Amino acid sequence: MGKYFSDVVDKAIEDLYYCCDNDKAKAAADALFLAAKEGDGDACYFLSRCFSGSCYSWEYHPFEENEAAAYAMLHQSISLGSAVGVLGALRMDMLTPELKEAMPFDSVEEAWKEILEKAEKGCAFCQYMIGNTYYFLDIIEIQDRKESEFADRKAWDDWRRQQMEQSIPWFEKAFSGGMILAGRNYSHYYEYGRGNLIPPEPEKEIPILRQGAERGYPEWMHAYANHLAYTEKNHKEALTWALKAAEAGHLWSWHIVGDIYWDGKAVKRDLAYALECYEKTAAYGNDSYACRQIGVMYFHGYGTAVDYARAIQYLERDREPEYYRHDLLGICYLLGYGCQQDSARGKALLEKSKNSIYKNYGLGMMYAEGIGVQENIEKGVEYLKAAIEYPPAKEALTHYKKSWFGVWRRK
Repeated sequence: MGKYFSDVVDKAIEDLYYCCDNDKAKAAADALFLAAKEGDGDACYFLSRCFSGSCYSWEYHPFEENEAAAYAMLHQSISLGSAVGVLGALRMDMLTPELKEAMPFDSVEEAWKEILEKAEKGCAFCQYMIGNTYYFLDIIEIQDRKESEFADRKAWDDWRRQQMEQSIPWFEKAFSGGMILAGRNYSHYYEYGRGNLIPPEPEKEIPILRQGAERGYPEWMHAYANHLAYTEKNHKEALTWALKAAEAGHLWSWHIVGDIYWDGKAVKRDLAYALECYEKTAAYGNDSYACRQIGVMYFHGYGTAVDYARAIQYLERDREPEYYRHDLLGICYLLGYGCQQDSARGKALLEKSKNSIYKNYGLGMMYAEGIGVQENIEKGVEYLKAAIEYPPAKEALTHYKKSWFGVWRRK
């Protein structure tokens, strides 16, 4: 038997939550699967977390989200008497009456006390779970407390505030003990506060970011680098931490490195290397900002040759409603740059975008050349004049002139 759970589960906790090594994580999941088949309820719970998405692991974990599998394993863990399964289901809003009926505990509080005992003995994962029961006020359901028990609303609010405050010592212990995920709610407590009961104290979040970074947690090296780069404008130190995080596998950190080389702050400007950095994070598929930057660079030929087809490929992956995506894509589809011309889509994208020189250039070409609309050179020229700072617009204007009668015509 392990120190807190079975040997298999204790080892899996270390390999899933106290490091960010995907090979170890896969091996841990395989071991949990075998233990679950042998009737280890705790193994079933930790296996269910593997299927529950990155919020239950780290950003780049190797498991596919599968809600049905997660619920099935959670149900099995509870029916086999796993206290972590009970608390986990409660936190995930999945502790249904059916699952409560299946658990071999007289109450949720009985399961909570079992985890509390392990937390007091030093289990960082259990410390994190106990912290969460206070942070999210699951303790209300655990202890079956009601507002009607208190003298007035203020007394009820004071009690709830005290409960949430109790989360901090547990998060501190868990985070220091290797439970990387504990840092999320630990830092959010100070960054955002807790509703109208706990006011934000953002200055207290920064030491937590640095603590996690200094402990070598990739997520926190990235978070600290992000703070240094975009809040403190300390690009030199930010670069150091971003590179460490990126090399440890936190791909989003490459776009911080890319930004620093793009701007030439703390380093000599290097657009080709910035592009290389953005492509590393975009390869994972979840960084809209990096995709947008790459699209812009291929569109304009920043650090590389102009390649409209690749610009379109990356801009289409940008899921945020930024004007670059609509403007540049609009120009490409309107004029058939790097794609089959689709004037209707180009027009729709340009009209959807914010006002910019790119939008004005696209609309200018559309009206001046009658692309998908009735030709109106005068209207097109007005748009092109509004985009005069954009070299293609300046060049396009040289193809039109005003006649003696004040009518705009092609030269």
